Amino acid sequence: MSGLNLAATTKEEQDKVAIDLVASGVVYKERLAMPVVAELVVREQPEHLREYFRARLEYLRNSRTRMP
Repeated sequence: MSGLNLAATTKEEQDKVAIDLVASGVVYKERLAMPVVAELVVREQPEHLREYFRARLEYLRNSRTRMP
């Protein structure tokens, strides 16, 4: 189970996990028609992770078609 310990990963991997959580929260709110401005959330992310955040948003938005 040590492979699942987030504290044992690099800072970069921890940052990516945090970005994934934020992106999933944005998409969740969009699906529930709750007010959220994705571009404002993008601007809040660190500069070096913004492109990764946009890619995760796109992936999660497209995963809607695969879910019931």
